[in-house]
Amino acid sequence: MQFKKHLFIYVFSLFILIAGISFSAKASYALLKWQADYNKAIGLFKNKKYNSALKISKEALRESKNPETYELAANVLQFLKKYKLSTHYYKRSLAEVLKLNKNNKNTGKFIDSVKNSIALNYLLRGNGLLKSGKINPAVMLYKKGLKYANDRYLSDILMLNAAMGYENSKPNHFKKALYYAGNVIKNNPKNAYAYFIKGRAEYSLKELNLSLQDFKTAYKLNPKSKLFHNAVNIVKKDIYYKKHKEISRIKQSSKNLFK
Repeated sequence: MQFKKHLFIYVFSLFILIAGISFSAKASYALLKWQADYNKAIGLFKNKKYNSALKISKEALRESKNPETYELAANVLQFLKKYKLSTHYYKRSLAEVLKLNKNNKNTGKFIDSVKNSIALNYLLRGNGLLKSGKINPAVMLYKKGLKYANDRYLSDILMLNAAMGYENSKPNHFKKALYYAGNVIKNNPKNAYAYFIKGRAEYSLKELNLSLQDFKTAYKLNPKSKLFHNAVNIVKKDIYYKKHKEISRIKQSSKNLFK
């Protein structure tokens, strides 16, 4: 009886050992398969074979749902201009990497890169909507992008586009346009286009002197721009006619006093 008991324990232990080896072998095979698929997908991506790269990267995800593979699939989708789905994959990548050690320097760089990619997708989607006249939804996407962007240049573009959107939205929001254009100027005082957009918003608000000042700054920063030069001339004329009209009104009022 004692012998049978020991025999059972031995056989059971052997089964666990074999099962463990089998599981380890399967895990190793899956890892090797993932690495092969991942490398293949990168090669296809570099050679601009985007549809094939997407197919293989999805196969790699079946083997290992890790941040890098989600990011690769998102990159491919971005080049295929499937921005919404690309954003979904970037967010999955972000969710996976946030489970890891966030204090790691390389992890921090990866997180920043993924966040900027998400912001870029929102920018590109917004631009498409803006071109088709869907201004309010475009502005919402730009603002979503700003929550992720940590690159100053990318942030500035999102804010400039948001400012342009607010200028042309229905109803117009010129003060919001001023706010976003003003923030770009704070980040980069040499951004000529930010001064131009700010000047345009001020012009719409009938703040002609402020508008002229910003148009002049834009033209000074980019003296080859006919657009900026024309803007300066238009506001100068408006200020002249407004002043001339005011003087005429005062003169007329003065005559009436002595009638």
